[in-house]
Amino acid sequence: MSLFVIGAGIGFSIAFIGGLIEYWITLRSGANRARHQPSCLLFTVGGLAIAGIVAMIASAVINGGIGEALIMGAGVLAGFYTGFIIAFGLWFILERK
Repeated sequence: MSLFVIGAGIGFSIAFIGGLIEYWITLRSGANRARHQPSCLLFTVGGLAIAGIVAMIASAVINGGIGEALIMGAGVLAGFYTGFIIAFGLWFILERK
């Protein structure tokens, strides 16, 4: 269970910080969005996917199985989507004002 909670904390932190960066740099700048690179959250999701693959390979080599990596990955997934939903909700609240 502690692996799941650690993973959830990592996922939540990454999503919430990524959402804040996305909001303050891209959405608040008023600049032409067509000229920007892919968004911060796109890079975050890609980074999490690569980190998950590396974690499963490392777990398989070190422990002989991928169970621990899958448990932590499920925590990261749950935490990331929870953080994303909270950041998205805050974005809607801030844009209404």
